[in-house]
Amino acid sequence: MDIVDSTQTAFGLKDGRMCAPADVQVGLACGCTCIGCGATLIAKKGAKKRWHFAHHNVEIGESCAESAIHAAAKQVLLEHNSLRLPSMRVAVYGQATSGQALEESSVLLEERVVRFERTCAEVWEDGIRPDVVGYRGERRLLVEMYFRHRVDESKRRKIGELKLPTIEVDLSDLDVSTGFDTIAQRVIHETGYKTWLFFPNEEQERQRLLAGLAARIERANREHQVEQAADQKKQATRHRKLENDRKRREAANQRYRQMSHEDKERDLRERLGIAGRWPYYLCKKGDGASAIAEQAMIWQAALFSRFIFQRANSSFELKQTSVIQWILERFETGGSSLESVKAEVRLYLGYLAACGFLKKLSYNPYESQGYTVVHGELDPPARFERPRTASGNKLPVSAEVMLPPAPAERWIWRASWPKWSEIADEEAALLAASSHAHYLDALLQEITPFSRPDDPLECAEILEEWGVPKEDVMSLLEKLGLVLKIRAPLRPG
Repeated sequence: MDIVDSTQTAFGLKDGRMCAPADVQVGLACGCTCIGCGATLIAKKGAKKRWHFAHHNVEIGESCAESAIHAAAKQVLLEHNSLRLPSMRVAVYGQATSGQALEESSVLLEERVVRFERTCAEVWEDGIRPDVVGYRGERRLLVEMYFRHRVDESKRRKIGELKLPTIEVDLSDLDVSTGFDTIAQRVIHETGYKTWLFFPNEEQERQRLLAGLAARIERANREHQVEQAADQKKQATRHRKLENDRKRREAANQRYRQMSHEDKERDLRERLGIAGRWPYYLCKKGDGASAIAEQAMIWQAALFSRFIFQRANSSFELKQTSVIQWILERFETGGSSLESVKAEVRLYLGYLAACGFLKKLSYNPYESQGYTVVHGELDPPARFERPRTASGNKLPVSAEVMLPPAPAERWIWRASWPKWSEIADEEAALLAASSHAHYLDALLQEITPFSRPDDPLECAEILEEWGVPKEDVMSLLEKLGLVLKIRAPLRPG
């Protein structure tokens, strides 16, 4: 940092001593000269500007200001005959193969004050001339001070050959406003601006620490190798277990596929306790061909038994991917694409959610769709009685499967749905005005443009089981812009 200008310096030399402006008379009467260039100095002690010395009739030299501070610092040390030494700590660092950082350290000297019997400036010591040498009996301490230039490598090497303790004091940030008190604080009392250039036995201690560090690293590496071997053994055991489990599942699935339809039905009846007619929600058939080469009543009842039956009110979270993977392993797909199988399973899980067996969890873009089982019994959740015919009899059902009533009108999904944010207020108003808001809200939470029944009327048929009028369901979907009623006749069959 360049702290000088063309006129000012902080100290002047008078009668062999460095003086501050406060120590001398004003102007040329100060009797001071520049320690750097020998020019006559004028003591400036005005009321506005800070006190300083200026060169008389000559420009200040490039190094005059720093030479003055440097000389003042040496004078302070010579007069005090003492200084506080910084601590000397040796530390070495390394890293084990595991990445663990290791350190060995020791303190050769705690921070302390040393008092000299005498001090001398600019004394030659076997080819070098330190700024100050402090003496205590036969022991010597070398002190270097720098303003612009630190001790260079050549001088460092010579200091190392002398094997004498040496410190360096940094004066580089002091400027023309510096007084003797500031210099004394820096040179005598503070340690933050002092560094050791050489400390006896430092290198020997460093080598000792390096040897200890190498032993620790070797020990840590051996321990890491043992841990790695144990981990590899655990991984191998885990892989073997996973492979054996996979083979057992594969064999069990193969045996299941080879069972007859009657045996599969008998097994599912025993597992689920189905005594009479097959529940309609375990035989949900689509309009087209199934992507799963197994009767709907079998694969859907098997899914229900594996993931839903007697699992309500538990911490179990049903993941859509887990169900799809199980279906792919358990049943033949007849060459159907993976996407078509996924779509069919997603639709069925959505159907079970609409029926009240599952609750769809909040969407997470980083995870598979999740569900919780809210009703794990064979009987469907509690619902209102189904509408009766004029004669008082219940609507006819299949002798084998209980099916919802056939649709009476033709509805289709709109090709483009509005954004939910755009219809949120209208949705809230419609639900608030309905006495079946709970069921209607559950339906809206479940259906998406990518996960919905092919026929919109199926949504109404499901909710009709719980006493929600079919007209209310379709009216809600129509008002929200999700469905469209067409006048085309019903398809045959």
